[in-house]
Amino acid sequence: MTTRPRRQAAKKATIVVEISDSEDNAADNGNEGTENACPNVDEPMPVASETDGAAQSTQPVASTSTSGRSSFWERRKVWKIPELLAETERIEPAAARNIVQLFENENTIPFICRYRRDLVDHITPDRLREIRNTYVDIVDLRKKQEHIVNQLEREKLLNTEIREELMCTKTAEELEFLYAPYKPASKGTLAQRAKALGLEQYANCLLYGEAPKVELASVVDTSKEDLATEKQVLEGICNLIIHNISKNTNVLEELRRLQNVQRITLKCSKTKAAKTSAGSKSAGGHSDNKVDSSKFEIYFNFQADIKSIKPHQTLAINRGEKHKFLSVKVETTEYMQKDLMRFIYAQYMSQGMQYPLRSEVFKRSLEECYAKKLQPLLCRQVRAELKEKATRASIDVFAKNLKQLLLMSTLKGERILGIDPGFTNGCKLALISETADVLETGVIYPNGRNAKRKEAESKLVQLLSKHNCRIIALGNGTACRETEMWLTSLFQAGTLDSRSIRYSIVNENGASIYSCSDVATKEFPHMDRNEISAVSIARRLNDPLSEYVKIEPRHLGVGMYQHDVNEKTLTETLNDVVSECVSYVGVDLNTASLSVLKHIAGLSEKKAEKIIEHRIQKGAFQARKDLLAVKSIGEKTYVQCAGFVRIEPLSLGGKVKNPLDCTWVHPESYELAKAIIQQCDLKLSDIGKASFMLRIKELAQQQSTLQQLAAAHKLPLERVEFVLVALQRELLQDYRADLDKRPLFKQGLRRLDELSIGEVVTGAVTNVTHFGAFVDVGVERDGLIHQSHMNNCKLSIGDRIVASVVKVDKKRHQLGLRLENMLEQTDTSFTFKTE
Repeated sequence: MTTRPRRQAAKKATIVVEISDSEDNAADNGNEGTENACPNVDEPMPVASETDGAAQSTQPVASTSTSGRSSFWERRKVWKIPELLAETERIEPAAARNIVQLFENENTIPFICRYRRDLVDHITPDRLREIRNTYVDIVDLRKKQEHIVNQLEREKLLNTEIREELMCTKTAEELEFLYAPYKPASKGTLAQRAKALGLEQYANCLLYGEAPKVELASVVDTSKEDLATEKQVLEGICNLIIHNISKNTNVLEELRRLQNVQRITLKCSKTKAAKTSAGSKSAGGHSDNKVDSSKFEIYFNFQADIKSIKPHQTLAINRGEKHKFLSVKVETTEYMQKDLMRFIYAQYMSQGMQYPLRSEVFKRSLEECYAKKLQPLLCRQVRAELKEKATRASIDVFAKNLKQLLLMSTLKGERILGIDPGFTNGCKLALISETADVLETGVIYPNGRNAKRKEAESKLVQLLSKHNCRIIALGNGTACRETEMWLTSLFQAGTLDSRSIRYSIVNENGASIYSCSDVATKEFPHMDRNEISAVSIARRLNDPLSEYVKIEPRHLGVGMYQHDVNEKTLTETLNDVVSECVSYVGVDLNTASLSVLKHIAGLSEKKAEKIIEHRIQKGAFQARKDLLAVKSIGEKTYVQCAGFVRIEPLSLGGKVKNPLDCTWVHPESYELAKAIIQQCDLKLSDIGKASFMLRIKELAQQQSTLQQLAAAHKLPLERVEFVLVALQRELLQDYRADLDKRPLFKQGLRRLDELSIGEVVTGAVTNVTHFGAFVDVGVERDGLIHQSHMNNCKLSIGDRIVASVVKVDKKRHQLGLRLENMLEQTDTSFTFKTE
């Protein structure tokens, strides 16, 4: 196995004698070009004595390949994208081929998962999104491979074998370290300077044991400042050897192998900056969270095996290190260092001439190489892999939480008072109608030093009474709990009727950002921005999806360390989630706003603008197929979006041309749907009626009939079954009703210090992370159910749960809970219970 820099391997080849069991094989292989190679560790060669001299270079050696890779690499083949996708994601090859073809044809995830799921083994949208990300990585890898191959070809450093090796790599990391030996040293590096001094030939002689023997005294050149002494010559040679060892692909491969099998520990300790920042105060007398080191206390003396570190721990450690509160080190065992150095020694020193200078120089170079190159490289690889794993986990948590938030049930047919709580600037009020139109706005001051509680109480009661409003949406931002305590006092005093009036805590993250956006300015050109945020809070209870889509997803605050991950990747993933949710819920083509319509699968903001422009100029759409008349909407776009837009009767005066335009049935399956309806002796106008759905359900049980329909229309049986499912749904039934994630209504608040250990409480999940779930149980702070107290249950935002109190920290205002049970039915008049 060769250990020379692979740039040299590509440039020249030396004919050697191939060891063979027969003369025929020797004759066949004797002309194979390869340079002198160091033997494999498993195949030791006789060590030549110092007196062997140049004869050593003619010693027969076992030939491998010009690139010096192990048999593992020689067995690999150039992959195709579907093959690597199937292998990486562990899916069926047929499904992988279909997925690649669907993505190449620009099909969207919502369209695939609803209308082509038979081609992808019924993969869920979340899973398909993961596969799509892997597909994008594989496509990028292939482009990088081709770029590197073309670059090496231009530099005349490429042969067939090296090309195949590069094209066989399956990860960006593999490609990088295979390409590393071909990269010339950067200008100005110690190795490059030594090479410029003409020391490369001497370094190679010492590294590979080639003749002639090197004498440092003969290399000294007093006319050159950097070669004036033997010490300077020795340093230059060592720098070149260090560079060559650190770029050897066999060494890098062994380093990665040891990284996977040896114990590696991540250690954290407290820095001096953390000591000085603890308890620091800002000018206003409040603790400055930006420099507060107390959040990282559990990591001040922390260590863990890298294989057991959780994603949230990695992100917390990285954040603490960024703020200079933590000092982080990667520690390896002594065994790992010895194993790696033994491997490197065998690679180079098991052949060639042996003499004291060579041994001395190699030992020194190897020790420096490990300390200056290989150990830091290992640390970078470990930290990079931990960060990548944690980033993926963080984005995954954010995506799942966002999906749950967007799919919360609507609250139709109710007038809602939105309250954006505050202290000095007061609580902003906005009351909306059943159709989310703003009826009245205002400001009250129930909190702070300059509170006007009597006036605030009078105005609140008057506003609720005037508009016959019984629902209050309270934002969960600054002064939320103080305002909630004030509302509780009004219920207790009888000022607010607890039998009819209820309130719900609403996630207000992003409301302030939305109130300053162009979208809000166009919608409310003459309204105060502070009051716009109150309107947004009220509408989030009325129709969460329609309101949340107006805000950038990363501002919604339902993730884990979302500000510490790659913004581009996070944004792309969250936009995909929004598109999935909006598409599955569906929209009325004649009433949908730009904010909602642009997220429909296959559409963009510009295409949505064209649809609205056409709607204004030409009037309401009469059928889905009318979309094809819109400029910029072609056949491909129409296929992707048509199944997710509806023509609702109310927008056309109560009647539509084709009732199928109100269903989940895609226009491409209309002929099949009509055949099914005819088979049942029904009419299109019967769609949505109870008798219609019952008859379709009966047909769905007749497998022979379904198979006949599939054969007649040349479609998979799964497509027929999906059309039957779509026809069995109530007309215009909201997808969110299936999830039953209704808001939590309350009529009072308890204090944290009123709770005791062992007490049983009920509440709703407000956020989910890898280390646990946060739950609103009706006190001033959300409680945390740590993952160790979840009883192997998976929670999601909006879930109703029963929990017991395991920790009450009044000083830090922390509440620890243990999950006892999940409530099967959601009660909108939710109250707290104790045993």
